[in-house]
Amino acid sequence: MRTDHIVNVLPSDPPLETERVQGYLQALAKRHPEAFLELSQDEAQSKRLRVLFSSSRFLSEEVLRHPAWFPAPEEFERALSAEDYRARLAVFLLECRAGTLTALELALFRRRELIRIVVRDRMQIAGLAEITQELSNLADALLGSALEEVNRELEERFGAPMETSGGNSGKRAVFTTIALGKLGGQELNYSSDIDVMFLYSDNGQTSGAHPITNKEFFKKVANGLTTMLSSYTGAGQCYRLDLRLRPEGTHGEVCISASAAKHYYARRARDWELQMLLKARVAAGDEAVGRSFLDAVEPLIYSTTLDFSTIESMSATRERIGEKIARKRTRPAIIDVKLTPGGIRDIEFLVQCLQRLHGARESS
Repeated sequence: MRTDHIVNVLPSDPPLETERVQGYLQALAKRHPEAFLELSQDEAQSKRLRVLFSSSRFLSEEVLRHPAWFPAPEEFERALSAEDYRARLAVFLLECRAGTLTALELALFRRRELIRIVVRDRMQIAGLAEITQELSNLADALLGSALEEVNRELEERFGAPMETSGGNSGKRAVFTTIALGKLGGQELNYSSDIDVMFLYSDNGQTSGAHPITNKEFFKKVANGLTTMLSSYTGAGQCYRLDLRLRPEGTHGEVCISASAAKHYYARRARDWELQMLLKARVAAGDEAVGRSFLDAVEPLIYSTTLDFSTIESMSATRERIGEKIARKRTRPAIIDVKLTPGGIRDIEFLVQCLQRLHGARESS
């Protein structure tokens, strides 16, 4: 199920007495009279409920199915970190009596948490930057939890991945998830794809009775993680993962070693690939390996000079993308706010070019 229409396009102060809102209130009163009475007696909670019913059809349906999911008053007061969401997910799994974490539990938990975020958004309890950061924190938490589950299942089959090269022989190999794009910038919206890159620490093999190479093991981790988060379930799809920004794009391996990634960006990466790393950050998995990779590529991102050759190269790339978009358009009269010349994508491109040109002069 697509989540593009979680929040309808409504005025900042949505009408709370529409026919649809009244229909949901009547349905809640009929199906769950005790929950309806409790929410309706609290004026602030009643307004929050009406705001949700006026904002999202599928979240309203979730409240009708699970009235206990509607947050308590104090839960609307502050933003939650990724650690907060991980803790809430653990409690949620106990309540669901789920033995293991599956795609369905992830999707259900995301839906439950969106109820709270949408109300905070629509009632302007939090600003845009805080809402997008909280949506990103939720995604980080689900990425991390799914990664732990997939890794655990694979270790039961193949043993732990161990490094066998150089001075690291006998050390456990680890996996890290680098967030890019909107997730990397903690600017995620309700229907954003998640742009990620998967890396592992070093080559070697697993310690089980039937060992496989670390490359094979972590490829299985990457594919399993992607499947768990992007599968369609009875509660819809959790996220759409986009791996096309990894080294070599769709022609590259779904997961490569950190050293191979460093070599790629130092020797072969194109300008747009370096520019894309401006928003990169560690979202899940091993922090140290991810941080080491980001520290290694940072000087490459800001190594441009003021001769504007990089901007010229990037502009040529943008023109080619624009030409492809123009060829695909069937109704040229429609203005695409994101992709039309002068739109959001071009503004972001210009800002990032300026970051690359001048960022090296600013201390971190």
